[in-house]
Amino acid sequence: MKRKILREKGQALILIALAIVGLTGFTALAVDGGAALSDRRHAQNTADAAAYSAALAKIQGKDWVASGLSQAKINGYENDGQTNIVHVHCPPENGQYTGNQEYVEVIIESNVQTTFGRVLGVNQVHNQVQAVIHASTAKTAPLYSGAAMVALKSNGRGAFRSHGTNSTSIVGSGIFVNSNDDCAFEQVGNSTIDTPSGIQIVGGACLHGSVTPANSITSGATLVPYPPANLPPEPTCTQNAIQNDDTLSPGNWSGNFPPRGVMYLQPGIYCVDGMFMVNAHDTLIGNNVLIYMRSGNVHWDGNAQINLTAPLSGPYAGLLIYMPMSNDEGMIINGNSDSSFVGTFLAPASDIQINGTSGSEGYHSQVIGYTIDLIGTADLLIEYNQNENLLVNFPPTLELVE
Repeated sequence: MKRKILREKGQALILIALAIVGLTGFTALAVDGGAALSDRRHAQNTADAAAYSAALAKIQGKDWVASGLSQAKINGYENDGQTNIVHVHCPPENGQYTGNQEYVEVIIESNVQTTFGRVLGVNQVHNQVQAVIHASTAKTAPLYSGAAMVALKSNGRGAFRSHGTNSTSIVGSGIFVNSNDDCAFEQVGNSTIDTPSGIQIVGGACLHGSVTPANSITSGATLVPYPPANLPPEPTCTQNAIQNDDTLSPGNWSGNFPPRGVMYLQPGIYCVDGMFMVNAHDTLIGNNVLIYMRSGNVHWDGNAQINLTAPLSGPYAGLLIYMPMSNDEGMIINGNSDSSFVGTFLAPASDIQINGTSGSEGYHSQVIGYTIDLIGTADLLIEYNQNENLLVNFPPTLELVE
């Protein structure tokens, strides 16, 4: 009986010893694991802050390495080479942004000393976190990366449509469709679109015609915010436009534009409240002009001759027609072989319908609308040249990408 009791006591001691080891393991996991997790969170927040600080210093022309290290030190990572190491890189040395000078990378390595883990032979836990900031300096550039035709509608089918039997050719650029719908880009009829620079779509395309080359459509583009940011300031006109026989001077105009009998627009800005209507067999010629449609729509007949060019200098250089966000009246443009346009059509809240022109001049333009609809049977030629269109000032930006 005594031997049995002693044997049972021996077994109990073994179980107790195993339990102690198990409890120590759980304690180590809870205490030391919690400490390691807490350090990792703190290190990640510090890396984010340090990357922002370094990126900001970089675009300001300051010592971005010192700025990143200083921000990390403020948060307890002093880069002592033992408890932690802080790396500040531009360009990043690893990952998808390797070698790109617009990105700043901060990596923090930290060692967390264990308390109970030492019983199990684990003296420290190693953490490594990373933050990458896209640092874009202030620049002057075209809207939407210079896409020749831009449909800004962010959801719903048919943000960009091509109807009828027209043939559209785009030279020097491509098309951007902002809608995330599966049929954001919709082609109906036997129309053909030739755009060697490609069609970038946030959503998808539903095609019943042809696109050249066949692989020019790319889905999954990045959605841009709507309403759009960074639009040019709305123009002001300090005087009234004055008609002198067949010529109109720049300024404010209320009612149908241009007034009856006007064939020529003098250089300058026209601030219009009313319909911009050009009837069949009318002629309208204007060089270095901006038509700012404060209210009212645009409707040009296909049998009219219209030759317009945007200003060559000043804050509105390259901007031909501007319908602000407050004006969603729409734009219908019917061209012909005698018509030509140089400059940007900017109507971010409006539906734009274009019936093309088969002339050799066509549109030297960037066309930006809420939706775009290519209609009819005529050919449409758009030759995009950045130097002939609107350029805007983009402020510096910082964006956390990793």
